[in-house]
Amino acid sequence: MWNTLREIRKFTPKAEVDRILGASPVRIEDRPAWYYGGGFVLHYSPVRFRVEGIQRVEYGGPGEYIVGGWHFPDADTLKLELGLTCFDAEDAVPLEEDIVDGVITYQSTFQEIHRCAARHSLEYYSEGETQCLVEGSMAFLRRWIAWEEYEFYFYGKSRKTKVTGFRFVQPE
Repeated sequence: MWNTLREIRKFTPKAEVDRILGASPVRIEDRPAWYYGGGFVLHYSPVRFRVEGIQRVEYGGPGEYIVGGWHFPDADTLKLELGLTCFDAEDAVPLEEDIVDGVITYQSTFQEIHRCAARHSLEYYSEGETQCLVEGSMAFLRRWIAWEEYEFYFYGKSRKTKVTGFRFVQPE
């Protein structure tokens, strides 16, 4: 599914995405997000838009247009990341194909992705930590790397921690 999904252009109507993927998605609560199976959640926008300078310019009619999504290789991580309490899908699995062709897989570590980005381009690169409130105190949740159209998640502080999920934006 991933090889097909990453070829779908941003702002493709949901009906066309469903036809291409051949899926019967399940809506995630009252969000503009749909679960397509295998750990994929796709996010939709009610309008098409482009950014001109610092202005967001909307165009076209209302609808549901794909913007991007997430992939998590297990249901527990998917539920945690998306803040879901009651979500029944248990079919999330690691990708068989590369996340980024020949560069990044679920076996890639924080350190490997950092080095890869440094070799290619750090123009659209950032990294950091996310924390959450646990029993009245802030606690480490995960590390992340945002690079180009991806955000990679790592559930460990070590630079050798492997990818545990990712967010992506559809190509324009």
